[in-house]
This record gives sequence, structure tokens and C-alpha cells, in this order.
Amino acid sequence: MSRPHYIIKNNFQKGNTTYRALLKPDILSDVCRRITGQPQYTVTWDEDGYNKGRMAVLEHDGKTDYISFSEIVNGGRNSFFQSVPSALNQCILASGKNARPYYYFLPIEGEYQSAYYRFMYRLLSTVGIRFLNQDEYLDDRIVPFASVEDLLRARDVNRGRNRSNNSTYITRTDDAVQIFAKVYGANKYESELLALASRKLTASKIELYEIKEGNLSELPEISQKVLAKVCGRQLDLIVGDMTLERNEFEKYDSLRSPRYVYNLLERLGPKKCALCACDIPEVIQGAHIWGVSQIKRDNSLSADEKLEHAINQHNGLWLCENHHKMFDADIIRIKLDGSIDIRNRLTATQKAFVREITPDMRIPEGIMSDELVRYLLRRYAA
Repeated sequence: MSRPHYIIKNNFQKGNTTYRALLKPDILSDVCRRITGQPQYTVTWDEDGYNKGRMAVLEHDGKTDYISFSEIVNGGRNSFFQSVPSALNQCILASGKNARPYYYFLPIEGEYQSAYYRFMYRLLSTVGIRFLNQDEYLDDRIVPFASVEDLLRARDVNRGRNRSNNSTYITRTDDAVQIFAKVYGANKYESELLALASRKLTASKIELYEIKEGNLSELPEISQKVLAKVCGRQLDLIVGDMTLERNEFEKYDSLRSPRYVYNLLERLGPKKCALCACDIPEVIQGAHIWGVSQIKRDNSLSADEKLEHAINQHNGLWLCENHHKMFDADIIRIKLDGSIDIRNRLTATQKAFVREITPDMRIPEGIMSDELVRYLLRRYAA
């Protein structure tokens, strides 16, 4: 029986230390033993000058395994995970079904068990990455997500602890999973992982909106190839640029554009009604304070200014379908101090019903802002 053979992508450097110096024989032997059952191996160092990440390819018994290695000094969550999808992508695009992705912890300094890291480990596990030595480094075993709802709950908990952790957002409508994806830095790979995990967890349509930043408007070509191969027709890949926003604005008075939803997610967090705390994303909508039809009628504004107001993150609230309809019908009003006013034209029975389904008769302080108050003034000035 021939020995397993490594091809090690040895182009990643940390300071003056290359991973060729770090991947000592005992580590390579341990990885080989955990995957193949035998510790002996041969090795080729791939030094073609291209940074392929902290990765090794292990060939044995007709199989090809792709192993990502952790950092040794944690330089931050983005750099910690950035090379893992690179190896995963190459594994997915490899021919045949005998390619498998793995992750191996090197001796590491710094934080790597925070809520965000645990979320990412579960995400990686969900898309099929196997952790070879997690018992030596993690307090709890990594459990893949069981459903999209499970993933959303974990994402929401993580966001609640540190809002800066989320630059890509994921939510649900009644018929689709929506991912609002940043396309630069490590975020582009997180966006890809969320789409791949959703493909594993649901048969629903996946709508991935690429949120343009600067000159970047699309995910990397390799990510697009991987998503096309794995998700096929289940995935709609949509460039969320201002051309799309302008078309949405011109066609509809009830704007539900990708940028508007993204902006609300960024300011308000996951979908949760501001008046009754309902957090079923399929029935939560972005409700404009200063309505789109009102904005369109304001002749003092240019076309670009109208669009900017229509997608402004302070010009909206998350409301359930009931409260959204009551707000649009002027059955309830939001006063400038954030309290809720029930209109007098309702009967006593109707008012009692509104109070019964509106346990929060005041917009939470964290949601009220000076900008939101200005949009209330514009709404009621019409």
C-alpha cells in the first residue's frame, strides 16, 4: 500500500514565519493518522508564489482531502476564517465525489472560542467541513445547524452580543431565504458560506443580494462557480446596486428594495415588530415612516434625493403585517416622543383590540432617533 501523499500550499506567511516551518513532521503525521489511519506520508511543498491559504491536499486510496490549518497567533476573526473557504472552494470544484474538506487546529494564541467563533465553527460544520482535533482546543463539540431557523437564532444571538460582528445579513420571507451579502474582504466568504449552509438546510429559494461597496459589486468568480455548482436553480444571485434600487423605487410605492431591507437590518437588527415583539421573519415587514408615495410627490427633491430618503435606514421600522396595515391606514400613529396614539374614529371595542395586540405602546428608545422623528414630521405634514 502506498503512503498518503501531501501537497502543501506553503505560501502563507505570518510575520517572518512560513507555514513550512510550522507544519512539523509530528503535525503532518497526526493529520495523516486521523484521516487515513496511518501516520506515514510523503510530501511535496508547492511554492509557486501564489497565496493559496493555509492549506494542504492529502491524496490517498483514490481520495483527495483538503485540510485547512488555523492561525497560530489570532490576528482577528476575519483573517482567522478567510483561508478556510478558499480550501473549501477548491474541494467543491475538484472532480469526482472523493474530495473531502477538513480543518485542523494548530497550537494557537489568542481568542478563538467567542460567540462569533462558535457560530462560524457551526457554519463550517453545516457546509461539510470536518474538524479533526476539536476536542483538544474547544470546550464544546461543534454541532451543525439543524435548520434555517436554528441558524437565524444563532446569528441573532451573536448580533445581540456584538452588532459589529455582522456585515452580511440573513433573514426569511414567506417563500425564500434572503442573504444580503457584502462582497469584499472576509465578508465575501461568509456570504458564500451562509448560502451553502442554506442550501443544506432548506429546499426554499435562496435570494443572495450582492451589496455593492465602492467598485466591488459581485462575489469573486470562484465563489460564483461554487454556488452555481452546489445550489443550481435554487439560488438567485442578484447585484444590489443603485440601478436596481432606482428601478424598484420608480415602479412601486411600497418599496421592498434589497438596500432598504439591508439598511433596516443594519440599524434595527433582525426582523422583530417594534410594537408587539413578534419575531417570525416571514410576517415582519419594513414599514416606511415617510411613505414612498409621499416622497415621490415632493417636487423639491431631485430623483437621487428621493431615492436616498426611500432607502434611508432611519425611515423605517420592523412591523408585523397587522401593525403595518394599521400604521398605513392611520389607525395608529407614532407620536414624536415614541408613544403610540390610537385614532378616535375607532369604537371602544376596536380600541381594546388594538391595545390587546399592542403590548408595547411606545417605540423602544433604541429605535427612536432624531432622524426618525424628522421623518415622522414629514409624514404628518402631508
